[in-house]
Amino acid sequence: MTSPETSPPLSAYQRVVSKDIDVLHDTVEPFAVGHDLQAREPGVTLDGRVNAVGVGSVNLVWVRYGGGGVIVDTPPTEGHFAMCAPIAPMGVEYRSTHNRDTAGGSLVLSHDEAMRMTPHPTLGCLVIATSTGRLADHLDRHLGREHSPPLRFHSVDGPAITPSSIVERTWRHVCDVLDHATGRGGGLHPLAARSLEESLLTAILLGLPHTATESLAEAPARVPHHLAGTIREWVETHHHRPIGVTDIAAAVGIGVRQLQAICQDQWGMTPTQFLRGVRLDHARTALVEARPGPRTVTVTDIAGAAGYLHMSRFAAHYRQRFGETPTQTLKRTVDAP
Repeated sequence: MTSPETSPPLSAYQRVVSKDIDVLHDTVEPFAVGHDLQAREPGVTLDGRVNAVGVGSVNLVWVRYGGGGVIVDTPPTEGHFAMCAPIAPMGVEYRSTHNRDTAGGSLVLSHDEAMRMTPHPTLGCLVIATSTGRLADHLDRHLGREHSPPLRFHSVDGPAITPSSIVERTWRHVCDVLDHATGRGGGLHPLAARSLEESLLTAILLGLPHTATESLAEAPARVPHHLAGTIREWVETHHHRPIGVTDIAAAVGIGVRQLQAICQDQWGMTPTQFLRGVRLDHARTALVEARPGPRTVTVTDIAGAAGYLHMSRFAAHYRQRFGETPTQTLKRTVDAP
């Protein structure tokens, strides 16, 4: 939980600090969904802050309003997906049915019903927003086929594929990676952005109940393992591009779970580990082939090209695979006569 002593999520991406409710509203809305604000205690001055960033097709925005807090009114989201992750319990009212609740975890805004929410004034709330079309596309790639009817999340009975805690673990991990990213001044590297985007979309599909949950739970059809060669060839050709697991599966015409089965049987690893291994192999090649000069390649350059934002994580994965740090590889190469 965020406290006065700890930084709120996405502190590296602060957009505005303001006491003006209209400024706060206008800063949040492009990253979230349409909404209206009104102060809960009009005579009390607000003390708001907005942190926000886009990660591929997914927007993340944390907002604190301060003062006496605000009332947030949202219309039906219709073709958009928005999920609130309140840092502290948040009051919720569904405007048509007048049902009231207290949200303490992942709250999906209704596609069909207006809502009213009262986030904590100082601890605030994180909002994750994207389009249902983008989620539906991600779903189709997981299944390896087009799914119908339309994807909907709100008021869906039954459990999700995995415990809902995966959603919070994922967004916290993504926010942590973003806040501690190397080279943040130059923007988010496309490879890293694609990886983080795919993590968020997958967590939403697996950790929240929706109209396609039963389809995701079905056992995948068996796939001939001769596709392993095609998978490796495609990844080797495209590793430098912002691709993810769903892109690999789509490229060879299968679903993600079928891809997972092939990677596990053929190489004893997940598709994510396989893609990471290919990128690490190419990173090592770049380090080995580096030569001293006016523009000597750096470990940071190569880590970014491999899709890493954390230098420590790149060094740990590299050492695990090759038995030495990337710095040791580069030093030996540069120092060679």
